[in-house]
Amino acid sequence: MLELERPIGDLGGQRLEQPARFAFDHLFRDRPQPRVIDGIGQPVAASGLTELGVDFDVDPELLRLFALGGAHSVPALERHAEELDPIHDTNCEKYTKCVINAKVDVRPASDTDLEAINDIYNHYVVETHITFDVEPMSMDERREWFTHYATTGRHRVLVAADGDQVAGFSSSSRYRPKPGYLTSVETSIYLAPDQVGKGAGARLYGELFKLLEGEDVHRAYAGIALPNPASIALHERFGFKRVAVYTEQGRKFGRYWDVAWFEKPFRAEP
Repeated sequence: MLELERPIGDLGGQRLEQPARFAFDHLFRDRPQPRVIDGIGQPVAASGLTELGVDFDVDPELLRLFALGGAHSVPALERHAEELDPIHDTNCEKYTKCVINAKVDVRPASDTDLEAINDIYNHYVVETHITFDVEPMSMDERREWFTHYATTGRHRVLVAADGDQVAGFSSSSRYRPKPGYLTSVETSIYLAPDQVGKGAGARLYGELFKLLEGEDVHRAYAGIALPNPASIALHERFGFKRVAVYTEQGRKFGRYWDVAWFEKPFRAEP
């Protein structure tokens, strides 16, 4: 993905230097950018010049893919034009200054909230790729879903209420069924369409993570179907870091979607 401005070759024995580019800087906003030297041990110019140094900034994940020969994973990342790439820093900036909506009341969800929760969720099922469910969830399914949560412990559901209206909900769910995964949770958040960008999401996650700090939780994970720059910005605001991109992980609306996985550490001791 390094674009050369002029071809590599013999120009009178002169050493060619390629200016560094900064295409993969989305993980390093708050710390110094690492430098990686890629030495190519093949003659590429005049006699005596046997090494070309290419100095560039690179996403460690992409570097790992190249080193391991995982070139098949790269085209999926290149598929997204830069202006549409939801991972790239510049496309998340406008979402990072959201206010925290003081008007909404965040509280544990109850049975009376389930219809509103289901309506919000089914909007994303029908209209978006945000969830990979393809059929709306019934109320019987929603009531069964709710039995997996409580008002204490690792697995919670919170709602943000704006007066009598449910503005959104967040949850911390069991990450995997095997017992060894119990200290990890998968978090998610869904807002009513008219509440997006008004700060309810920040309130919901703020309260959820405050509660989880007191529980035996070591890691939180969130899978974000791409593109979704608003969700990426919200998760990064609360300390999530991107740890993987799974290519074409889900199929919906007649096409495949990539999923970025984000991780947030907690302080639970073993």
